[in-house]
Amino acid sequence: MRNLIFLGGEDVSSRIEISKKFKKLGYNINIIGTEREDKFIQNSIPYEKYNFKRELGAFSDIKSILNLRKILKTKESGTIVHAFDTKPTLFLPLASIGLNNIKISRTITGMGRIFTEDTLKNSLLKRVYNLIQKSIKDKVNFTVFQNDDDAKYFHKYQLSEDNKSKTIKSSGIDLSSFSTKVDKKKIEKLKRELNIYSDRKTFILVSRMIKQKGIINYLKSAKLCYEEGYKYNFLLVGQLDTDKSISKEEIDKYKGFVTYLGRREDVKELMAISDVFVLPTYYREGVPRVLLEASAMGLALITTNMPGCKDVVSDEYNGKLIEVENAIDLSSIMIYMAEDEERLKRFKRNSKEKVKEFDLNLVVKNYHDIYQKLGEE
Repeated sequence: MRNLIFLGGEDVSSRIEISKKFKKLGYNINIIGTEREDKFIQNSIPYEKYNFKRELGAFSDIKSILNLRKILKTKESGTIVHAFDTKPTLFLPLASIGLNNIKISRTITGMGRIFTEDTLKNSLLKRVYNLIQKSIKDKVNFTVFQNDDDAKYFHKYQLSEDNKSKTIKSSGIDLSSFSTKVDKKKIEKLKRELNIYSDRKTFILVSRMIKQKGIINYLKSAKLCYEEGYKYNFLLVGQLDTDKSISKEEIDKYKGFVTYLGRREDVKELMAISDVFVLPTYYREGVPRVLLEASAMGLALITTNMPGCKDVVSDEYNGKLIEVENAIDLSSIMIYMAEDEERLKRFKRNSKEKVKEFDLNLVVKNYHDIYQKLGEE
């Protein structure tokens, strides 16, 4: 039985579904992350916790790497450790220096905040990022990219070995979990609670409340729609995100146009009462999972022409691609979609077809092929 560890951060529980798939294939699965252990216990998946902070900090980062190294030392020879997310994919090769008991694979789930805005600070951080990637590439046995743009960047700057990398679109989505119909009574109750008018189209954005996700752009666009006489339902869902968040006060300025719900556990039901999912992000994502979830729920999509996003949305097929940070463009596309019933139905129908390209089973097959090759080395 091959030992496989998934390494992540504060949302490592998103690897639970893929872990179950690999358990069925005969792998001995373990997960390492920074979340509480509750979800892993519920799913009978062995879990170990280590600590790190999302923001850069030399002392805390070194401490995290040493903490991770201590865990990795205990693993059996031949164990494959697969890291996801920016910091874990950097920490893992550094923590494994001098260790011969593990094979390292990683998924680059987007390029993150420093590749989002052109500032002097980000320019310096990009150089540091490139230097670290070059220094660790010999320790990495395989690199997976979630979109071609990220792969091209790594290859251009020689941050990974071309013969040890592959693009696999997204982390996959378990379509079977979206095949069951949502309880109609819950839906009706939710509509009453949120004053969702059935004669109005409903737009929804689910995200962490950070600037780079395009939250303010969404709020401004909703206001513009109202000012032009198009009073749609606008929902905003997601938690305020530490010191990088847009403030509640900023969001409340638009409460006459947008209903802010904060963090919710009933996102599936909220999507079920919606028509269009909006993600006006300019954050360098891998492939945004939330777009896949909205697709699986049969929503039409509006998102920016950004790496990862444009892999999910084919313009005029299952939605529309918009300009970055352009509220006028977004509001006009919202109206364009909502005011043509046949077009909207076509986009919704095509969303359910397009998302099949990202089926978790396809991702598992691709990863399984990689692990088999690593086991033969």
